[in-house]
Amino acid sequence: MDTQQSKHIYEHTDYLNLEVNSGGSVIHARQTSGRFRNIKWLIMSALLIPFFALPYFSWSERQAILFDIPARKFYLFDIVVWPQDLIILALLMLFCFILLFTMTAIAGRIFCGNICPQSVWTDLMTFAEHLAEGKASERIKLDKMPWNATKIRKKLIKHSMWTFICLLTAITFLGYFSGIFNAWASLLSLSFNIYEWVTIVSVFSLFYINTGFVREQVCNWICPYARIQAVMTDEDTLTTTYDYRRGEERGRLQRGEIAADKGDCIDCNMCVSVCPTGIDIREGQQLGCINCGLCIDACDDIMDKIERPHGLIRFMSLNDLESKEDAKHHVLRLRPMLYMAVTLLTFIGIAYNLLFISPIDMNVNHERSPTYTIMSDRTVQNMYHLILMNKTEQAAHFKLSVSGIDGIRTNLDGKTLLLNSGQAKKVDLRIKVPQKNLNAATMPIMLNLQSTTNTEIHKSYKSMFFSPGK
Repeated sequence: MDTQQSKHIYEHTDYLNLEVNSGGSVIHARQTSGRFRNIKWLIMSALLIPFFALPYFSWSERQAILFDIPARKFYLFDIVVWPQDLIILALLMLFCFILLFTMTAIAGRIFCGNICPQSVWTDLMTFAEHLAEGKASERIKLDKMPWNATKIRKKLIKHSMWTFICLLTAITFLGYFSGIFNAWASLLSLSFNIYEWVTIVSVFSLFYINTGFVREQVCNWICPYARIQAVMTDEDTLTTTYDYRRGEERGRLQRGEIAADKGDCIDCNMCVSVCPTGIDIREGQQLGCINCGLCIDACDDIMDKIERPHGLIRFMSLNDLESKEDAKHHVLRLRPMLYMAVTLLTFIGIAYNLLFISPIDMNVNHERSPTYTIMSDRTVQNMYHLILMNKTEQAAHFKLSVSGIDGIRTNLDGKTLLLNSGQAKKVDLRIKVPQKNLNAATMPIMLNLQSTTNTEIHKSYKSMFFSPGK
């Protein structure tokens, strides 16, 4: 080590002898820079900017994304999702779960450290705290300081910023359901209805308390994902890991000292000081580690200063750490590949259902008792109970026709059915067929529902016609 580098003394007395926080103290993590911090900023921006901005976009003279619960319609730009399309919601939930399993199998709790709303909003609230109260060491001293004008001023500024962030979050969340401009108008006039008040207060309180005060305790003790992640990982899962083979024995580096007989870890505690959950990764993989990678950035920065290679702390698997010969590729393993296959299939299912949502819906149930009736005019009659729904934005007339057997006719021949937008109508359909045209006990028929004004709006349903046969 040259003279320029030997001037550094890597000791941070504010963070010596830290233990994992169990709620008895406040963790003030140092700000760090590096690739993982940049990734977190990028992901944070990619999530927060659309969340806060999308409600203000219009589409076809309405809000582009609007979950209109009273009208039972979800608007996604040009797509309208009705309660009858709940298969999409089921597929979306399955997609999220399997995607989470996939991410965990490959890289542990990487979702927690980068994408989870708790982490994203905690980062935002911590950044506001940094602006109001200063860097971590200054915040620690401020908390220990007796109350005076300076402390009151800084705390008021911080809580004002927190209030603004959480109120903006609550209003934006409500705006997705009641319309963003209606939400702002109701806020300014304090004219929310009871459901809107409950939503605003609940969302505001949730974010203010969880991301302002509770923070890492949610990750450590409340979030169930921290408990169940163990069943999703194995010895080939990438996690934030301290390379003890290279780092031990630890030893502090004094000015001008060359520690040839020691490991690369100089016991500076920087990995602990930047950890948002307050753990010491050098003690092994722990429940509180959310795989954010900030300790890697901090350690790499120290390694630069003491002219050691990066990677004392890095993403690696247990088998990598132990240099086992059977260490597998981290992505191309059976479990992640199965998860990815299911995720892809689920995504295709969601995309297909969204892109090909039928503008009308037809549910057909055959009368079971009796299954058929022989009429006096030598015809066989079947009764069907139909539920027809118009999922377009305008009222429309529809014509119902039935085909598949010679001589088939219905009680709706020559008639039209008026369905208002969103209306579901129950229709009794009687189908008659000359008995001489029936050559089997069951014969397939096709029911066709067609708009009288738009040929592109139609729905077909295959059913069976029952008879005594020959």
